[in-house]
Amino acid sequence: MDLSFEAIKMRIIAKFATIGSNSQFVGIRKYVSKTSIANFVVIVNCNWSDAVSKTVERLNALTSLDFEAIAVKFGVNNVSGIKYSNNSKGIEYLNSGKLPKEGTKARDIVLESIKISKTLAEIRNEMVGTYLDNRVWETKSNSSKGAIIAYDHITNAIKYCKATNSIHIFAFAHSKEVLAEGTYKDSSLQPETLQKNAIIRYCKELTGEVLPTEKYRNFVVLEDQLESIAVDGDRIYLK
Repeated sequence: MDLSFEAIKMRIIAKFATIGSNSQFVGIRKYVSKTSIANFVVIVNCNWSDAVSKTVERLNALTSLDFEAIAVKFGVNNVSGIKYSNNSKGIEYLNSGKLPKEGTKARDIVLESIKISKTLAEIRNEMVGTYLDNRVWETKSNSSKGAIIAYDHITNAIKYCKATNSIHIFAFAHSKEVLAEGTYKDSSLQPETLQKNAIIRYCKELTGEVLPTEKYRNFVVLEDQLESIAVDGDRIYLK
């Protein structure tokens, strides 16, 4: 007899409860993301705070010469104080100096879209600050208070999202087998995101290893998101 998805979720939660706070290998098969469909072997209950410390150390070791190299290699900005916008009307305003009528929503949208560029050193410092402010993995986000409200923490490795009625597995990615490449492109990303991504890629090329925090993943457990999860010798199929 086939189980409902709600029953499957409860079974997964029960399996993770038996693990408790112990480190454990978990298999995640055919996980769908923007970049690929892949099989993962992950380790739950790893030390996120330790990963943060190591990542911060590597980021702080970057020098002005490194930032110059990053800008050239990945074609990202390394100049501060330049106004830019990803909004078409915002770009039009920067080129012409003309704003929509005062007091209109259109004017507010244009003005809110105007950003000031930052150097790679400034971006690095913001990344470090964010990591240090979010040392606890369970509440890691740009708005930790919001994360606490949005999720019920079941264990260190799994939590329930009230808004989407889904469970999320937080784990260290031990290995990844790509089954199919995705079509995700970063051409529409904000300049600051491109700068952050470039810093992360440079750190990987510099040492041959990704930043420790980049090995952590948030796996959303939905019926169309993955095929199965193997926990403590028990493989649970979602469909």
